[in-house]
Amino acid sequence: MAGNASEWTSNAFDESAYDFAHDLNPDYVYEAQDNEANVLKRKVIRGGSWKDVGYYLQTSSRTYEYQDTAKCYIGFRCVQTYLGRAKFDDL
Repeated sequence: MAGNASEWTSNAFDESAYDFAHDLNPDYVYEAQDNEANVLKRKVIRGGSWKDVGYYLQTSSRTYEYQDTAKCYIGFRCVQTYLGRAKFDDL
């Protein structure tokens, strides 16, 4: 999947987020309203897409895009927290 599409995240983008975010859950969420400054409307983009140079294909690469825009090279990945059955499910 590397290079298919960059991935939207739910995290707001801040250059210094790693300085104040918790190590175990570095989730920094902010939902900007339409009347707020553009700098507050940035969301984190992870990884690279078909249009990027090789450096951005690493999932550790982090950049931003504005939350109210759509681009052909940005997608999202559905995440499921648990695969399988619960411990006491009947067969």
